[in-house]
Amino acid sequence: MQAPPANRWSDPSRYIMGVFLLLAGLFVVYIGRSAIPLVLSAALLALIVDPVIRFFVVRLRMNRTLAVVITYLFVVAMLLLVPLLLIQPLVDAANFALKIDPNLIIQRLVNFIQSISVQLQDHQWLASILNPPIESLLKALNYSASSASTPAPVMQMSVADLSSRLGRALGAVAGFLGPTFSGLASVLFTLLMALQMTLTAGEFKNWFSELIPPGHGPELHLLFGKIHMTWTGFLRGQMQLMLAVGLVTWIGGFILGLPQAFFLGVIAGFMELIPNVGPVLAAVPAVLIALLFGSTHLALSHLTFALVVIGFYTLVQMMENQFLVPKIMGNAVDLPPLIVLIGVIAGTEAFGIMGALLATPMIATGKLIFRYIYGKIMEDTLAPTPVGSKPNQ
Repeated sequence: MQAPPANRWSDPSRYIMGVFLLLAGLFVVYIGRSAIPLVLSAALLALIVDPVIRFFVVRLRMNRTLAVVITYLFVVAMLLLVPLLLIQPLVDAANFALKIDPNLIIQRLVNFIQSISVQLQDHQWLASILNPPIESLLKALNYSASSASTPAPVMQMSVADLSSRLGRALGAVAGFLGPTFSGLASVLFTLLMALQMTLTAGEFKNWFSELIPPGHGPELHLLFGKIHMTWTGFLRGQMQLMLAVGLVTWIGGFILGLPQAFFLGVIAGFMELIPNVGPVLAAVPAVLIALLFGSTHLALSHLTFALVVIGFYTLVQMMENQFLVPKIMGNAVDLPPLIVLIGVIAGTEAFGIMGALLATPMIATGKLIFRYIYGKIMEDTLAPTPVGSKPNQ
């Protein structure tokens, strides 16, 4: 048996230095916490384009550098083209919103609530419970209507008022341009970091492989391969779900005569980024528009049409859960819906919108790491089997 080297650290020294390395890593992350969103965005973009680059390299026998350049040029073109395509729908939606008369909306709500109050008279026990809050709501709506109809007093503007308003306008312009340039710089840095990650992926893997202790490489490579498949499968499936749900919502809303069907389809597609909660949030503006404006070509009352829209969004959600998610996502993220919902709530509370978007793959990654560590502790088959070896008999 070979004797241990003379310069071998004792177990307490190894534990102390291990804790030191962990604290040093956490300190570095804390110092660079402002760059974490950009780094995560760049890593996600690199994961998204990775299958496209693999297709160019493997299927089309293209040089990898050329494939990377073509892919990122396509990404830049999409970033420029998509906003241009959405400008007109956004303008139409803004004009549609500006034409909405608040007094008309309040009056329709008052009429709707009054009709409910009249129908409750046939059920005295239910009316005794609901009439007080209904009356309070009607008073609040009538007060809002009277406040909205009050004409604004005529004001005379002096030179001081004009200069003050001009200063506020210039401040507002500066406040708008500052975040705009900051956002453009963030997009540029994200693209550059993602490009660098893609070009140096092989070097990074070699550098990381040197950190793995001898004998643990095969099983850790297997674990990281599963994590990589989880993230790429989730991101690819999420984009396909966004496109499918957005198209179905747009086409279905157009057939039903729902005003602003295209814009509502875009909202439904983007809301797919938030698991479980997103589809419900996407249905809210559609139901409100249906209740206030009705259908453009179906002879239905506004309330009936709103119920039809609710049924349509419910049908889309059922179709997504029963057919699209199993077909598109597969086993990329095998998590119970309740765990995903809790993760979204916790991620939103801790990290904002980024936490909500990445909660699902993060939980799936944590599940894989937990199963690996637990398997190593218990020395059972939960740990990934190294490539080329056979499980214990």
